[in-house]
Amino acid sequence: MQANEVFDVYRELYYGKGTSVGSVYLWDKDGGEGKRRGESSGFAGCFLIRNKVDEGNYWNSIHVVDVGRARKGRCTYNLTTTLLISITPPGRREGTDSTNVSGSLVRSNARECEFPPSPIMSCGDDDDSGHIINIGRFIEEVESEMRSEVDSLYIQKTKTVVEEMRNDSSGGPTQGQEHTRVLNEAVLAMALERKARHGGR
Repeated sequence: MQANEVFDVYRELYYGKGTSVGSVYLWDKDGGEGKRRGESSGFAGCFLIRNKVDEGNYWNSIHVVDVGRARKGRCTYNLTTTLLISITPPGRREGTDSTNVSGSLVRSNARECEFPPSPIMSCGDDDDSGHIINIGRFIEEVESEMRSEVDSLYIQKTKTVVEEMRNDSSGGPTQGQEHTRVLNEAVLAMALERKARHGGR
C-alpha cells in the first residue's frame, strides 16, 4: 500500500493525473511468510505506468527490481526498465499516408545503496520505507536518463530515416517533408507536455 501511494506521486508528477495509471507489485523471492521484507533472501517488485496521451499516442514504462538482503548497512538493487512508445502524428493532409512510430527501449542497471538511506531518513523497524526510498530514487534517475536518450537520439534518428524513405522518386520531396513535419509536431507536443508537468526538468 505504501509503495503504491509513493509511486502514485511520482506518476502524477511525470505523467499527469488524468492520462496515466500505475500499479506496484511486490513479492518475497523465497515465499517466506511472517518475515519482514529483507529478512529473507530478498524480494522483487514490478512498478508499472500506463500513460495514454491521446488516441494513438502512449508512453508506458515497466520497472522490474530485484532487491538483495540488507547486510551491514548496504543493500543491492538490480533494476530492469522498459519504455514502450507509440506516436501517431495528427493533422495529415489529404493524399498522404499515415505515419506511426513505435518501439521499446530496455536498460538494466545495478546499484548498491546505503540502508537505511541516511540517518535523517532512519526507518526504524519499518524496512519497507527504506527500500521504497532507494528504489524510488533509482527508478527516477534511470527513467530520466532513458527519457533524454529517447528524445535526443532515437526519435531524432527516426525522423531522419522517415525523411530519407519518403524523399524518393515515387513520393517526391514534398511527401517526405510532410511526413517529417507531422512527426516533428507530435514529438514536440509530447516533449513539451512532459516538461510542463514536472517543471521543465
